[in-house]
Amino acid sequence: MKQEFTRFLLLQKRMIRRKSYVAMVLSVLLFVAVLRGISTAESGLATIAIYVEEGADDTALKLRDNIMGTDSVILYREFDSADEAIDETASGRADATWIIPADLSRTVLEFAEKERTRHPINIYVREQNVIHFFLQEILQSQVFRLAGSRILDDYSYENLGTGNDEYERYIPGDSIFRLYNIGDPDASEEMNYIVMPLRGFMALWLMISAIASAMYYIYDKNNGLFIFWKTRNAFLREFMYHLIVTLDSAVIALFGLLVGGVFTGVLKELAAMAVYVVILTLFSMFVRLLLDSEMAVGVFTPVMITVAAIFSPVFVDLRSYKVIQNIVPPFHYLKSVFDPYYFRGGSVFAVCIFAVSLGLYFLRGKISERI
Repeated sequence: MKQEFTRFLLLQKRMIRRKSYVAMVLSVLLFVAVLRGISTAESGLATIAIYVEEGADDTALKLRDNIMGTDSVILYREFDSADEAIDETASGRADATWIIPADLSRTVLEFAEKERTRHPINIYVREQNVIHFFLQEILQSQVFRLAGSRILDDYSYENLGTGNDEYERYIPGDSIFRLYNIGDPDASEEMNYIVMPLRGFMALWLMISAIASAMYYIYDKNNGLFIFWKTRNAFLREFMYHLIVTLDSAVIALFGLLVGGVFTGVLKELAAMAVYVVILTLFSMFVRLLLDSEMAVGVFTPVMITVAAIFSPVFVDLRSYKVIQNIVPPFHYLKSVFDPYYFRGGSVFAVCIFAVSLGLYFLRGKISERI
């Protein structure tokens, strides 16, 4: 037992001396540092160029002030002329240009009375995509906030004989909302949108590390590392080989989550990561047993990472592909961090991979004996 432990320590030392492995670890730390640095700089999901026509009325100025004063993931920049604002979008420096008419009050009243207007807010884009639909929703919410207040004020004056100059106090602000993560008793603080996908990136990177361990194992096996490493349980030896690489990477990943500011709780993070490490260790064994070629594993890696990025909730959570999602390792980890229900699914997945890998291992052994 002591001899086996010493061999695994030497194997750990051997991994640290691999330049490719060290570079892989340092690259993810650099990525986290850069991502953290970018999150503190001025940046947004989109940039809007705004121009308010000359002679703007109070409604137009109020709309501009509301938009420019919004604390949002959207960046707003005001320009002194329509041509400058439009050129900002035409050159690609902005995602859209909003031209606000000077007589916005008339625009609001015309729409309220006729459901159409001859003086609309003009929007210029280079090409329409999903983000423009979200931007239009934001603009509509701001416009109809003013329009609704103005219509209410006019109605009160015409029907009750009194106007209400303080109607905006009835408009709810941010204080009416409180954000909770499911299963977390405390309200969560807002997080910079740039670091939100960090956990997904860490999950994918950890999967790359695990698959890389399969390539390392094939290389060491072909170069005779295991000739003098006799053991009664070669399956366990291979499991520990992949576990060492995956576990080292998991420690780096947890450190990256902590530095990146997306770390939740110690017990929750360690439990989710422990299940994920076991899944990835068994998965890397399965890949090695199935392909057993450095070139084949190298070709397989980008394909598998692409599939994992699509069907795991790294950016979006697809709802219609549960069968595919359940065979993608990062899916179980990213879900289990926030929902204990997925620990069961991850555990079942690990058992299934173990059974398949064990069967494939003995099948290969039988085939080798016949040859």
